[in-house]
Amino acid sequence: MRGAAQPITVHVGGREVHVWPKVSERSLRMRLSVKPGPKVVLSYPPHASHAAATTFLRDNLGWLEKALGRTRAVQPSLLRHLEKFPWITHDATLLSVRLVSGGRATFRIDRTEDSVTFGLPATDREEAAARAVRRAAEDGLESAASRLGRLTGVSFASVTVRDQTTRWGSCSASGSLSLNWRLVLLPPKLHDHVILHELAHRRHMDHSDRFWGQLAAWDPDWRKHDRELTKRWSVIMDLGRP
Repeated sequence: MRGAAQPITVHVGGREVHVWPKVSERSLRMRLSVKPGPKVVLSYPPHASHAAATTFLRDNLGWLEKALGRTRAVQPSLLRHLEKFPWITHDATLLSVRLVSGGRATFRIDRTEDSVTFGLPATDREEAAARAVRRAAEDGLESAASRLGRLTGVSFASVTVRDQTTRWGSCSASGSLSLNWRLVLLPPKLHDHVILHELAHRRHMDHSDRFWGQLAAWDPDWRKHDRELTKRWSVIMDLGRP
């Protein structure tokens, strides 16, 4: 299966389903995921054998049938999202969004108008929009983490903006924050809630009562914010993916 270009064909719910194998250097275990389309991907670490991966897939056909029943038929469009909700959060500010034609993916912030202009080329606009918004996120999320770090009195080692598929953010034991670039597609209170959650892990690297008590001290409405995040998850997390 290593390096395979052809999908694995299985029968799920009375129909043929193609499962695309993908070697992931970061994976520690095998994982099935269903993307809009639907497209089924089987990710596995480099040391996994063909037999083990095939067995894992067949052992999880029940889960796959349920997941396929929930998936969307088409990939949601980041461009259409920005046209419907023409704003992003940049640090502590909600910026109105303008989309203009340009030679390459760019962003320009106008502080006098609290706006951001994304320049997009004529071709591959979806991919370009994801690059432009991510660049704006790399600029804004580091500033936001620093702002909230000062507010809470919590230090951290670094901030990395990534393209996570299952998380809004994470915090390592060494104090490195990893934030999903899609946080800028959330309103400021939810955007800050995620960062405060990760900063609370700088005090308590678990989800103990002490952790939740710390988060509540910084974000008294954290339960409400957490429910809002759950509602937005299924839409926001799929935006900007190929």
